[in-house]
Amino acid sequence: MEKELSLKEIISGAILFFINSRKIIIAVTVFGTLSAILFQKLRPAYYNTQAIATSGIADFERLESKEVLSQRVAVDIINLLSLDIRKEDYGILAKKMNISLETASAIRSIKAEEIMSDGEEEQRSSTSKFSIELSVSDNSYINSIQDGLVYYFTTNQYIKGYYEQFFLTTSNEINAIDHEVGSLRAIRNSEKSAIDISSINLNSKRDPYNINNQILGLVNLKSKHITDLALLKPLSFVTSFSLTEKPERQVLILGGIAAVFSFLFSILIALFYNVYVKSQE
Repeated sequence: MEKELSLKEIISGAILFFINSRKIIIAVTVFGTLSAILFQKLRPAYYNTQAIATSGIADFERLESKEVLSQRVAVDIINLLSLDIRKEDYGILAKKMNISLETASAIRSIKAEEIMSDGEEEQRSSTSKFSIELSVSDNSYINSIQDGLVYYFTTNQYIKGYYEQFFLTTSNEINAIDHEVGSLRAIRNSEKSAIDISSINLNSKRDPYNINNQILGLVNLKSKHITDLALLKPLSFVTSFSLTEKPERQVLILGGIAAVFSFLFSILIALFYNVYVKSQE
């Protein structure tokens, strides 16, 4: 019974405390919330945008494992720029990306992340694409920053070495394919006049149908190599950064957080005030 009465006294005391301190609590909470909202309204706006990109680094390295589609290296190379941004070392950032110091200073954050696909048995696998999230203080610099990322990849010595070697060896393979296709066509043409259609052996290595299949296979391989040389780059954008015109301020989120902290702080002030008043009685 005494315990129940004590609990009632605690609840009653708490209610009376909030009633008696309501002016302080309301004033401090409103002041803190409005201050946070006003600060967010007055502070410089920033713009968030996103792009989807791909890189041929894994192809340049000629990886033969299942991780050939992985964009881990490209993602890590972009995320390394965050170190310069956090240190506000904009001179180094401008040099790496071949952009002006003013443009580099406008970058608030940049982050890359692999795009995964859902496979069988709830397993996720890498794809040949990755996303790049960019936050800037001025949206007029977005295009320059995108061009700067391409420059950053193109001039990377590791990527540049592999890309040049890939271009050379793939070009040599195309020339070898042309030579091989020419030889196979010569064999096919030389045998046409001597072929008895009624006695074709499909298992024969000299079978003209087999030769035709080899020619088509080599032609398909050549087409792939030509496509790779034309389209595989150190960095290519599948979708460019959108030139967003809507600034981000997060007024509601920070206003809500400020309201909670202001409310808690107001309770603390009210407690100290009540203790002070009672000590003066």
